[in-house]
Amino acid sequence: MMKRIQNRTRRMAAVLAGVTAAGVLAFAAPAVPAKAAAAYPTRFTQTVSWEQTILPALLRNTDAGMVARQIENAFRYRVMTEGDVVDLYHAYGAQIPVQALAKLQADGYITGYTVKNITGEPLVWTDLATVFDPAYYYASAAPLMAGAGIILDPADTDALFQNFLQYGMPLGLRASANFDPAYYKTQYPELTKALGDDNTMYYVHYLLYGRYQGLSGTAASVQ
Repeated sequence: MMKRIQNRTRRMAAVLAGVTAAGVLAFAAPAVPAKAAAAYPTRFTQTVSWEQTILPALLRNTDAGMVARQIENAFRYRVMTEGDVVDLYHAYGAQIPVQALAKLQADGYITGYTVKNITGEPLVWTDLATVFDPAYYYASAAPLMAGAGIILDPADTDALFQNFLQYGMPLGLRASANFDPAYYKTQYPELTKALGDDNTMYYVHYLLYGRYQGLSGTAASVQ
């Protein structure tokens, strides 16, 4: 489990490290999980993974409408996360039409981060709006940055975002009311063992996996 978290989350963080050349990265495809017993009372005795149901269709047919519908249904039935969508492209070689990505983003199923991770386009701050808010980041980071000789302008959103990517994420600075990386690290020991001290990975994991899996991003979000 920890190995899987490490491998998949590091793939997601590649674009943040500047590896965005056409969105084409060489990753080995992980093995498709074996069928597992159903976890609920049913006359059916086995369940199948999304890799066994959606992936074959996507590898055969790249019609944008069909691809969008397939992935949309997977999100509706909660069998996929955004990280799985990125894996479809990078790890499994499924060609996801940009029109399908645009529709999924417009309908709120994926963020701009997933779209840019696949297309290789530069990130903008709204792509990471789940974990980054310009005003919140300025309030928390400005004093620390000033001590290091870096003066932040609260009106320059692009500069704030670049500062967040370059300094804020690696340092684990909180940049949103929705996500506290320090809390996330201490709340989930298994995740901490897998990701270690690489603070950037915690933002990425929450954005693409954690929030879909019901993990709490802040103490206030605990029910």
